Amino acid sequence: MSYFKQFPKVDYDFNRTGSITQIIDIFRSVRPLPEFVDAFSAYKFYNIKNGERPDIVSSRLYGRQDLYWTFFIVNDFLHDGYRSWPMTQEDLYNYMLTEYKGKVIEVNPTVLNNVTINSIAGKFKLGETITGATSGATGKLVKKNTDMAQLILKDVSGSFRGNMHEGGGVNETVTGATSTDSVNTFRVYDYADAPYYYYNKFDGEKKPITSALHITGGTPTFDLAFQSYREFEYERNDERSQMRYVDPNYIERFIDKFEDLINV
Repeated sequence: MSYFKQFPKVDYDFNRTGSITQIIDIFRSVRPLPEFVDAFSAYKFYNIKNGERPDIVSSRLYGRQDLYWTFFIVNDFLHDGYRSWPMTQEDLYNYMLTEYKGKVIEVNPTVLNNVTINSIAGKFKLGETITGATSGATGKLVKKNTDMAQLILKDVSGSFRGNMHEGGGVNETVTGATSTDSVNTFRVYDYADAPYYYYNKFDGEKKPITSALHITGGTPTFDLAFQSYREFEYERNDERSQMRYVDPNYIERFIDKFEDLINV
């Protein structure tokens, strides 16, 4: 059964000439509301294997390929469609190479006489070139993460200097070519290996916290650990591999209920 075959059709005048064509109302949507979920409580869980497509999983679980659409109904993380389906290890590796190619400059804002200095808040323009005063390195600013005090750069040439990382522990001033704004670097990372969020290293749940590097009163640095962007993406992909599905004994009733709701 095709997913969109269950959707009602609506009249539409494409050219506004009075000539009506019936099209599928793709804007209809059904989410697993509490009363909907409760009516079909017989769910099971499946661990999506590396490289398995939705139709392959449907065939494995239901003996037919065309029920893959049910996965996208009963799993919240799949509501964005196929792009939320877990990537293969090969695709994830290539995704990290392309999406996280670049550098992250982390700064260390400080408060002096009740004034915050060396902060990126309100500074720099996306798309401008950032240049290191000492290293001569350059990069295009593609994103600012103010909460993490990060300038995210792509198309980087040269090596920016940042303590504990590139440049042998020497900081430098970086300046925007368009805005002329400047800050002092603190640490420089490969984008994928930069902090995605900080947590207390003694917290087994790794709950996000603020860092004293960025906010006065935050957790002291000697208690901090961080999850990198790379670790975040790999962990999220693993979590998406744990999928809920409707028990095959209930799948026909589920389909009937869905058809009723989508055509209301």
